[in-house]
Order: sequence, then structure tokens, then C-alpha cells
Amino acid sequence: MLSILTKAQVFSLDLIIAVLVFGSAILIYYKNITNLSDQDEELLDDLLIDAKSISNSLVSQGYPYNWNKDNVVRIGITDNNRINETKLEQFSMIPYNEGRKLFGTAYNYYVFFRDKDNNILPFNESLEGIGKPGVNSTNIQTVENPKKLVKVTRLIVKESDIKKMVIYLWY
Repeated sequence: MLSILTKAQVFSLDLIIAVLVFGSAILIYYKNITNLSDQDEELLDDLLIDAKSISNSLVSQGYPYNWNKDNVVRIGITDNNRINETKLEQFSMIPYNEGRKLFGTAYNYYVFFRDKDNNILPFNESLEGIGKPGVNSTNIQTVENPKKLVKVTRLIVKESDIKKMVIYLWY
């Protein structure tokens, strides 16, 4: 009779240890999953902050007032709340990586304009928008396959008409 009690006590000790190990594994798993979603949320917040900052910079006059691609400190494409075509052209000539530095972002960007009917307004025959080379408004998902993508749209006056300035920022 004594041997049956000993076996039962060993069994319950094994069960307690197994439950503790299994419970710890589940606890660690859920802790890591929660941290991953927090990191994704922080990344999305960073992208949105940078996209708004780029948008605000672009709707400003920039610095210095009559900047060009060689002396620009802050990219801005408007004067008196209207697009300055000269500044827009100068912006298009700034190399992509230099533009990222001037905007103060580590993320990829692409800027383009749409009219009231949502048609894309190209800058010229060969340039639909300004930003990462090889990207356009329709191929970001396929060419870049971004983990996170943020879109900011601003209304702006261009050629005496209200247009949409669209900014994509992604990681």
C-alpha cells in the first residue's frame, strides 16, 4: 500500500512541474506578441509624424526664401499660399537621398498632385511625381511591397485652381 501512495505523489509532482513550464511558455509567448504590436504601432506613428512634417514643409515657402537645389535648407514649394512653379521644378531636381535628408526622414517618400476629378497631374512628360526613383502613384505596393504605408493629402492652389497634393511615406 505504501508503494501506491509514493507513485501517486511522484505523478502529482510531475504534473505540477509540467503545468508550470507550460504556463510559463504561454506567458512568454503572449508577452512577445504584445510587444510586436506595440512596435508596429510606434512605427506607424513615426511614419505619420514624418508625413505631416513633410507636408507642412512643402506647403511653406522653404528656406531661404528664393532657394534653389544648390542652397536649399528647407524644401517649400509655395509663395503666398500658391504653388511656385520654379520651386516645384527645383524640388524635382533635388536628388532623392538629399531630399530625405532635407525632410529629416529615414523613410521613403513620393509626392504627386491630383486634380478635382482625381486625375494625376504630371510635372512634365517624363515625371509624374517626386520621390523614390522607379516608384509612381500606382506601383508602390508592387515595386516596394511596403511593411507600413502612410498617405497624407493636402489641398493646395496650383494654376489658379485647387489641387490635391498627395504624399506617400513608407517603410
